Formats: sequence, C-alpha cells, structure tokens
Amino acid sequence: MRKLLISFALMTPLSALAGPGMDRLEAFTDGLKTFSASFEQVVYGDNDQAVSRSGGTVAIKRPGQFVWDYRAPAKQLIVADGEKLWVYDEDLKQATVKPMDDSLGSAPIVMLTGDEPLESQFTIEELGNAEGIDWLELTSKGEDSEFRSVYLGLNKDGLAAMSLQDSFGQETQIRFSDVARNQPVDDSLFRFTPPQGTDVLGE
Repeated sequence: MRKLLISFALMTPLSALAGPGMDRLEAFTDGLKTFSASFEQVVYGDNDQAVSRSGGTVAIKRPGQFVWDYRAPAKQLIVADGEKLWVYDEDLKQATVKPMDDSLGSAPIVMLTGDEPLESQFTIEELGNAEGIDWLELTSKGEDSEFRSVYLGLNKDGLAAMSLQDSFGQETQIRFSDVARNQPVDDSLFRFTPPQGTDVLGE
C-alpha cells in the first residue's frame, strides 16, 4: 500500500467537491448510521520503513460511538460510548479513561462518528483513482489538528482505506475489508467494563 500512497504525488488534483471520489464519499456518509469492518494497519516512519503492523475489527455507531478491537500482534481495545473514551491493554491489564471531548479533538475518527457535514470541517480535494480506489485529501479547517494530511479511499463498496500523516512525518495506513454499512450492531460493543484486576487510570 505504501507505493499507492506515494503515487498521490503523481496524480493531478481535481477540483474540490467535484468528481467520482466526492460522489462516493457522499453516498457513503449520507444517512450513515453504522459501519463495521476488519482492518489491517501499518505505521511508517519518516524513512518510509514500516515500524508496526496490526489488525483487528472496527465498529462505529453514530453519533459518537465506536470500538477499535486490535487482535494482533497485541490485544488492545479502544471504546467510545458517547461520553467516555476507554483504552484497554489486555497484556498489561491496564485501562485509561478520559472524557471523549478531551480525547478526540480533531482525530480522523470524528469524520465517521460525527453528524456534521465533512465539508464544514475539512477542505476536500479529489486526487484521482489508483488501483480501483478513488482518493480524497482532507485538510482540517481547525488549528488543533495533529494530522498534516488525511486521505480517504473509497470504492464501490464504500470506505476502503485511510491514510493519516502527522506533523512528525509518520504515516498510518489502514485498509478495510468485509465492510458492512448500516447493518445491525450490538450496543454492548460500545460499553466497556474493566475486567477484575485491571488497573484503571483517569477516573
């Protein structure tokens, strides 16, 4: 996937808010209530070398609820219930909890969980198609974003990939598979109770 993101530099940007990428984004987000998928995540350093790989499942329910369940190589659970954000490390038996408003800020996950139109929060530019995926670059209109660039890749099934580039030159790339849109999602997924013996920080 790294070569795919590097090819952005060779694409000719299209006009903002026009084209097949934006059409697919609007089709995906319009009326979005739930989203679930499997994912593979790779983090690259500023030397373009992969520094970590992980995978698991993600589920989102609007507004404001999501769970990222990392299953490999280490088990970690990130759960947002609409009010609190929990991060649980199974190996360390440690959980941290914070108010969601203080924790997320302008994090890209807000793009999927929030009700506000993306155009009100981001400047959107079409980048073209690569390997069957239409790519968009989103730049936050706020000043507190920790990400220099956010890329969304969409295909006929909806959201196919994300790429996040931070101000330190690190890039996180996420590929989605087994995507399900507006299918029933069990509410219990978005409620977290620390297992007995867990060290809880932040409460």
